[in-house]
Amino acid sequence: MKVQEVILLIHVLAFSTSHWVCVQSAPIVITRTTLRNCISGFVAGEVTSCCPPDINLNGPIVDFIPRRDRIRNPRLRVRKALQCLSGHELETYTQKLQRGYKLMRALPQDDPRSLFQQNQIHCAYGSGAFMQDGIPGNLTVDIHSNWHFLPWHRMFVYFHEKILQKLLNDHKFSLHFWNFDNGVNANETDSYGEHRHGPRGCFKAGHFFPPLYNDNSSSTFHVNRSIRPFIPNLPVDLSLRNRNEPPLRFADVAVPRNREVMQRAMAAGTIPRDFFGIDIKVGTTRSIPLSDGGSLEFLPHNSVHRWIAGSSSSPATATKDPVFYTFHANVDRLWHVWEKLGMNRTAPADPDWLGAQFLFWDENKVLRRIKIGDCLNIEDFGYTYEPVNDANWMDSANSPDTSPP
Repeated sequence: MKVQEVILLIHVLAFSTSHWVCVQSAPIVITRTTLRNCISGFVAGEVTSCCPPDINLNGPIVDFIPRRDRIRNPRLRVRKALQCLSGHELETYTQKLQRGYKLMRALPQDDPRSLFQQNQIHCAYGSGAFMQDGIPGNLTVDIHSNWHFLPWHRMFVYFHEKILQKLLNDHKFSLHFWNFDNGVNANETDSYGEHRHGPRGCFKAGHFFPPLYNDNSSSTFHVNRSIRPFIPNLPVDLSLRNRNEPPLRFADVAVPRNREVMQRAMAAGTIPRDFFGIDIKVGTTRSIPLSDGGSLEFLPHNSVHRWIAGSSSSPATATKDPVFYTFHANVDRLWHVWEKLGMNRTAPADPDWLGAQFLFWDENKVLRRIKIGDCLNIEDFGYTYEPVNDANWMDSANSPDTSPP
């Protein structure tokens, strides 16, 4: 039997049950040994090869505590809604973003800051390529469909943003967000016959694919997408279950459906598991059912990936497309918005969640170790989000059937 076939068999057996019996109660901890023992991953029936480069694996691992970094840069950066940038601000941001990705694409392929390696990192963490240190049974780690999803992606987008800052020599640069959940203009009557107003911030519909990522002459362009992002004025469909479904073309249909999806996703809160997903600890492994993820991850997160399609359809390739990072900045914002809704919406208090540790390369190619318990406050990272129609969907009268098919 070939080596790849053996690896595939191991993964199939490991993922055939949704949960393994806990060996012990302890947080998932990614170490230098984890990186060195990286194996081929497994996504959607395909074996992947996305282990991180050997560069700096023997160097220091420096603990990263966001609030300490904040002391050096006390002023908060504001991540803004892309649809509300205009004029000189839009022109300046577009030029910087495209220059940043041009420089990132030009880095050597083994540089952990390169766009290639950014994809490799996400692929390795998301395909079962990392095994739990010292645990029998070849149990792997995956940051999707469980309670690691939201904090891990917050960390990942943050370090990606720091790399862009370094390449641009601009520590004030912010990676703005694609406000895909907002289909309502403040000065217009929405599909429910209501007006949306706010005291400050941006209140313009943002449920269209960001145009600056569709310039085929720029570094933010990615050809491997479905036709949907290239159709002008096509609202994103947050209820999409199948990437091959035809485009939903009309806002009067998309807006109420999207609001209902968002209401279902954000109403979760009685039990942290509902919003964050199932717990994964030492001795447990990822599970196949998408329903094991939290409500925000299931829909709208997964549906946006399907709507973009192409590379975005797989964790092994999604981060090749630069739009991934602005998309996930909004997912991060929605976690922040969820917390502000109150009514027992709080993060897990389980020490095995708070103590989970991951490794990332920072803007200086230094390996940084970060705990989930240190990444719960976005202001500790030195940024905040521009106010938009943050919760216009919470009063939706009816919610669609968004249970797993």
